[in-house]
Amino acid sequence: MLEHEWIFSESADGGPPDEAALFLSKNTGLGRLAATVCVNRGISTPDAVKSFLNPRLDSLTHPFRIRDMQEAATAILASQQGSEPASLRVFTDYDVDGTTGAALLTWFFRDLGFRFDVVQPDRFKDGYGLQVRAVEDAHRDGVDILITVDCGITSFDAAEKARELGIRLIVVDHHQIDPVRGLPAAFALVDPQRSDDESGLKQLCGCALAFYLCMGIRMLGRENGFFASRGLAEPNLKSLLDLVVIATAADMVPLVGDNRTLVKHGLDVLRNTEKPGLRELMKVAGIEVKNVGPSNLGFALGPRINASGRMGSAETAYRVLTTKDPDEGRRLALELENVNTERAELQNRIWDEVRARVEAGLEKGRFSHSVVVGDPGWHEGVVGIVASKVTEHFHRPAVILAIREDGIAKGSVRSYGGCNILEVLHLSKGHLLGYGGHKYAAGLSLRPEQIDSFASDFNSTVASQVPDKRKHPIRIESYCELEELDLKALEEIERLAPFGPGHPEPVFAVRARVEQQSILKGRHVKLRLGSRKARGFEGIWFNAAERLDDTLLMEKSAQSGNPCEFAGIPEINRFLGKTSPTLRIKSARAVE
Repeated sequence: MLEHEWIFSESADGGPPDEAALFLSKNTGLGRLAATVCVNRGISTPDAVKSFLNPRLDSLTHPFRIRDMQEAATAILASQQGSEPASLRVFTDYDVDGTTGAALLTWFFRDLGFRFDVVQPDRFKDGYGLQVRAVEDAHRDGVDILITVDCGITSFDAAEKARELGIRLIVVDHHQIDPVRGLPAAFALVDPQRSDDESGLKQLCGCALAFYLCMGIRMLGRENGFFASRGLAEPNLKSLLDLVVIATAADMVPLVGDNRTLVKHGLDVLRNTEKPGLRELMKVAGIEVKNVGPSNLGFALGPRINASGRMGSAETAYRVLTTKDPDEGRRLALELENVNTERAELQNRIWDEVRARVEAGLEKGRFSHSVVVGDPGWHEGVVGIVASKVTEHFHRPAVILAIREDGIAKGSVRSYGGCNILEVLHLSKGHLLGYGGHKYAAGLSLRPEQIDSFASDFNSTVASQVPDKRKHPIRIESYCELEELDLKALEEIERLAPFGPGHPEPVFAVRARVEQQSILKGRHVKLRLGSRKARGFEGIWFNAAERLDDTLLMEKSAQSGNPCEFAGIPEINRFLGKTSPTLRIKSARAVE
């Protein structure tokens, strides 16, 4: 198992806060910890702090700077004018990004009286993305304009079929362009990854791009009198940001620039959401609506929305996000909760099997730079979550495969250490039937007899991208005292949210002794920490019970009363009406 290497930010050398953090604290009113985070992130002036803490929606990039966005918005709006509006179909992926994108367009189109329907593929029957059969179904149903969200940019055969059948295909996607085949032949291709796109919005998720499409339609509708002529109020786009924030957090895109603005305002909308199903979903997840925070999105809401598409059909999640009926919202939320419980149990079983297999392989010298494993007993719908756990636990890119009864192995890939896994897959494509995604996460399919040769090539290519490291780096803002982690300091740190790629959660180092420890669900360690000036401070260390060295270190501190040094993320734990400061521990080491 790799050890952790604690790397302190340049302005945090383990001593007192530097002059820049002290200056910022004095001139902004922020406490030492929040000011230190700002300085470490290059936010070093009072004006910069003000802009960072209060991003404005009117500063968002104009939607028509995105290539083909104006053509897409114009075609959609024009199709709904006249005595016989055209038939629109929204086709999206079945994950959080696609499902929230479908829900977002549903609220927008429905409120404007557009003629449309929504179709999401079945993960197991239809596979990923827009297929030829889906286009043929649309033609049979009389669809005039087919709009994809979070898929479509590599659907070459489907695009050709749409052109052949006279369907205008509008692709709204954020995935990478095929480096060999280029772009499919669609009416409009809205994807900031295009080489000829100059919007600078490559980091947007699919749902966010759907939001920009709505921005464009509203702009055009305002200009040509569409709303006034029909007695319609202009759409309140801000009300859709609760869906955008969920998708953006779940898709792990960098939370900088426009993404930060969308998520910052989206959290405010989510806390006061008027979508009854979404309110009920937060209730059954144990989230207080008024106190929903960034961590709730990744750990509570995202998995529940994803569970629907992972375990069967995404329809339940889509309906819970779009219903206007509180009673139906409650029923669907409970149904989704049951599906998510089933998903979690299945995921834990597969994770235990994968972990045992990888640990055994490491002892034999396998998995030197990456992990590639597959099994007929693993569920295709949860291998992506397991792949993420593998990267977190074993600190290397991972490919987890479910070998299906039809003789195809399908799975998920997750990146680690800056490795561009889409590029790695492209270099290993001779073994694959198909692949797609982005540099952080992807999906793939291959024949089971190709798994070993693919694993060898994948491992060699990863090795050339990511240098071998004996220690896993954890970047730390500074040392702090346990008593500094009070609710006021943690609320200030929360104001710097949302955190994610490009703006990671701040990690602080603290020295404390273990007063008490307990094992939760056989996997996690719950701690009570103390120091000379603080006692009974809550700590949680996820999956630590699975690592013998970490468990022994905690037991030794509890028995001897000697302190350890912890590297962790300070946060406010909000659950069932109670709030308490907590340290979410990432690493620990003995005090030398």
